[in-house]
Amino acid sequence: MQKPVVKIAVNQVLSDIRAGLDNEALMKKYNLSFRQVQRLLRKMIAEGFVSPLELAARLCVTTSQVTEALDQMKNAVDELDEN
Repeated sequence: MQKPVVKIAVNQVLSDIRAGLDNEALMKKYNLSFRQVQRLLRKMIAEGFVSPLELAARLCVTTSQVTEALDQMKNAVDELDEN
């Protein structure tokens, strides 16, 4: 059985984050688990609503994600050097 999809207004979450709500407060306000908050934050970054730097301290980042980000940066620099 699938869990129901929770719809949350991105603008409201951004306002809450910028007002200083931490992850625990977001969990309480929106009735989310820690994992759901992490997923929400990553989705907001992926869809361009917020920069990774703005949310860096809130996200649990794995070593492989850091490695992937560094690889992407290296590839981008290499492409710029080729031009």
